[in-house]
Amino acid sequence: MNTTGSYRVARVYLGKKYLTFTYEELRNLAYIMYVIQNQMNFYIAAMTDLMVYIDTAQSSSTYVEPPLLPTNLSIIINCSKNSVLY
Repeated sequence: MNTTGSYRVARVYLGKKYLTFTYEELRNLAYIMYVIQNQMNFYIAAMTDLMVYIDTAQSSSTYVEPPLLPTNLSIIINCSKNSVLY
């Protein structure tokens, strides 16, 4: 990373390519870096739980029937001028 005092910018180099940031942008990134780090920690923890669930589900041979719809549903169908209640 190189900084220039006259333009108040910082350049981050990767080989011959670079990104240019102003000092204000770098300050804002530094302020939110802990938020990003915490979100990444939560994501990594969730991925391990998800992988355990997927492995368990793939090796399971038990069928779980989905719940039935409630029986007290009423559907109104408009047929020309008359409405029919089922």
